[in-house]
Amino acid sequence: MSGPAAPPDLRARARASGSLVARRALDQPLRRIGIGGAVVLLAVTAAFGGLREQEKDGPEVLAVDVPVEVAPFELTVHRVVWTTDLPGQYLTDDGNRWIGVVATVRNTSDAGVLGVTLTDTLTLDDVDGLVQEPSVLVPGVEASAIALLEDGSSLSPVQPGLTYEAAFLFEQDGSAAPPTSATVLLQRQTWGVGILDETVSWRDPVTTLRGELDVREARSSEESES
Repeated sequence: MSGPAAPPDLRARARASGSLVARRALDQPLRRIGIGGAVVLLAVTAAFGGLREQEKDGPEVLAVDVPVEVAPFELTVHRVVWTTDLPGQYLTDDGNRWIGVVATVRNTSDAGVLGVTLTDTLTLDDVDGLVQEPSVLVPGVEASAIALLEDGSSLSPVQPGLTYEAAFLFEQDGSAAPPTSATVLLQRQTWGVGILDETVSWRDPVTTLRGELDVREARSSEESES
């Protein structure tokens, strides 16, 4: 005898998940994996996004000076520049340089959000020599710091409803050539709890926008005016 199939609710959840592994497993008679095994399989699959709605399309194209919603923020990326001198920020080596993604940031939620959540929102890719290692939680490399353009102080927390002009700062080794382009990734996050962590927070970053932007050397205000 083949044994009973998995309960209908588990099978429906597996179909909705988009996870081929979960669907095939639950198509097997329960005597092979057991109800407990099916539940564990679904939980493990969910931890890696198996029970979440799968992205059918890739990220949208990121355009400069266009506001975009990447919960819990609205971001407008303006430009990407590099510089070796940035008041209030300190390189780990004097020969290194900063690559800065200048953006307008607005917290669209109803509560303050810590800077670590903002750090997960914007990352860099396709840039040689970045000092920071690639993130294990989001694609690309996270910023070493996020500084307010007004005074160079760190942007944390990000208060609700307020608009900030800031620079996401990435340190590049001085032995590498300054980049002429960089891939900027924007991640949307979800408010909720995790599979193994019941703390309610912004989590599960998903890349929703991607753009290859030109990088130029930063100019002082006097140089720009001239």
